[in-house]
Amino acid sequence: MAQASLFQKLRTAAALIFVFLLIYGTNRLDNHHFENVQHIMNTVYQDRVVAQHYIYQLSNLYRQKNEGVPGSLKAAAAKGINRQIDEYIGLFSTTKLTSKEAQVFQMLEKNNEELRVLETHLATMPDNGLSEENISQFKAKADMIFENLDSLSEIQVNEGGRLRRVAQESLDTNSFFSQLELLILVFIGLLVQVIIFYAPKID
Repeated sequence: MAQASLFQKLRTAAALIFVFLLIYGTNRLDNHHFENVQHIMNTVYQDRVVAQHYIYQLSNLYRQKNEGVPGSLKAAAAKGINRQIDEYIGLFSTTKLTSKEAQVFQMLEKNNEELRVLETHLATMPDNGLSEENISQFKAKADMIFENLDSLSEIQVNEGGRLRRVAQESLDTNSFFSQLELLILVFIGLLVQVIIFYAPKID
């Protein structure tokens, strides 16, 4: 009788230990999914929303410069615009870039440097020395920069959508395991009840 009672206690302890391990494991899994979603949300804001803001500001600055040609080449305000452009390019470089994004960003930096060289060269020419060809070269290079910015903007939208899908998949997985955990706990609870109250007695 004592041996049967001891065996029953061991079975009950084993069941409780299993329940504890199950709860601990699912809790760790829930934390992993929560941290994953939190990381994605931070990434979407820091590397996509904020990056889109930088692109928007750069587009405005280049548009001011492009629409002001040839007068903007002589104006002191051009220095202020260039300083702001350099600031936003520097800020954009600190965001997390995908491989495709890094390639487009390198093209943007290259075109920006070439535009700056053209701007410096044209600024030294007298007003009557500026030809339509000179201005066309400047505007053509500016158009290439706008294309770079459009590509970067599209990448932000696509990457933001991809991250949203990853976050949703993580949430769906977490929801599935939560429901599975509840079913298993109910089953284990019933099993423990059977072990404790309906264990067969040995004469």
